[in-house]
Amino acid sequence: MKIRTVFSFIALTSVMSFGQTIIENHKQPTSATAGRTVRLRELLRIRDDGEKIVFKNPYQLQVGEDGSIHFANLGEFYKYDAQGRFVYKVVERGQGPGEAVMGTKALLTKDGLLIQAVSPPKMMHFDPKGIYLGEDRTTITHMFEFVALIDGTLYAFLEEDPPYGRITNPDYYDVPLSFCVLSPDLKNVQKPFQFPYRWYLGPGYGWQRARFDFAFRDVEAVFVVHGIDYRIDRFNVKKNTVEKTITRKYDRVKRPAEKPDPRPGLRPPAEEFFYDISKVLVAGNDLWVITSTRNEGQSRLIDVFDDRGQYIDNFYLEFPAGFTPVDFFLGRIVLKNGFLYTVDEDAEGFFSIAKYEIPDSHKR
Repeated sequence: MKIRTVFSFIALTSVMSFGQTIIENHKQPTSATAGRTVRLRELLRIRDDGEKIVFKNPYQLQVGEDGSIHFANLGEFYKYDAQGRFVYKVVERGQGPGEAVMGTKALLTKDGLLIQAVSPPKMMHFDPKGIYLGEDRTTITHMFEFVALIDGTLYAFLEEDPPYGRITNPDYYDVPLSFCVLSPDLKNVQKPFQFPYRWYLGPGYGWQRARFDFAFRDVEAVFVVHGIDYRIDRFNVKKNTVEKTITRKYDRVKRPAEKPDPRPGLRPPAEEFFYDISKVLVAGNDLWVITSTRNEGQSRLIDVFDDRGQYIDNFYLEFPAGFTPVDFFLGRIVLKNGFLYTVDEDAEGFFSIAKYEIPDSHKR
């Protein structure tokens, strides 16, 4: 299927214009124990109290170097220590200092928490104890997906707005997904690189039709997913280029048949397959790729690539009975210091945050 590019400048900075190394892997990894099942062991589970604290939709999950657990819940931001004890809740609803009406995104740093709000537009600063330190008002109303704050420079992704008014024929189009270099107060915004990102657009409407995800190891290795097929781009921030693209032969997973839409003209055609990749995670010098493949027990297949991009291993990840990760998307699952953290949901629909031990032979 042909995909059109709707912004002319994407051709100048798109990953598609670079002659990076493409590492094409075989269908099977090199490990003799590939295909095994890895059973996680629960170490910690954070639940709400049903009264003062109610988890309605936990997301933006982040874990500190000290094992502290941070996440958002309907615009508020929570911190629990490494033992699962409540530490603080910040950002109340309002327009005053340390408040926001809607649209917030946080980044955990060594000095505390940076929180962007789009209404009113500003950047708020909190110390590790949740004490409000101040804020910088901005005019930016687009939400960034923060990557890291390093030596006073903020790195982030930004999904650019499609040009709805210029679309006359409904079709698939590439819209820029910008990698941004920012000042912490958002006064200086640069977009040195852009990835193509698939949308289905019509006159005045549009739908994202690709997976966006990333995993940050350091400024020389940001692993980016921005499509529907099995492809991971390794982006070097210092060189401002994609140095290599990692792929493998992959049997795509078909979606169940969808019911006919009563308004087919306003929606994209039904997707025949799931997106090949759900999430990428940095595991030391290796990269874990959570795929759309499941076994009979519905456990997900995790592919493992080494630092060279070689397909070295895979395994099925089995969670304890009674809890299911909400999804394997950005902000819902974290791999940190050899432990896996997830936003889970039980059979009754109650949310919790879990910390799991990975068997020693699979730790990274």
